[in-house]
Amino acid sequence: MKKWFDGLDKLVKIILLIPIWGWVFAGLYRIFTYVDNKKEPLTLVMGILCIIPIIGFIFSIVDIITVATDNKIKVLCK
Repeated sequence: MKKWFDGLDKLVKIILLIPIWGWVFAGLYRIFTYVDNKKEPLTLVMGILCIIPIIGFIFSIVDIITVATDNKIKVLCK
């Protein structure tokens, strides 16, 4: 999923991160980032926490901002 998401256009990424459903994509992105790298356990923990709607809602807003500025999710994804 990480490579699939990274290959999308900026507008499509922003649409996928809209807080109504974006918390799912934010969580899954972080979980798959951890599976790819296995370096930062905090990335896995935040991915699991992003599945919780309230926390995921906040992170999806932050992710929209980072995608709009840098075209990639950067917060707690190493």
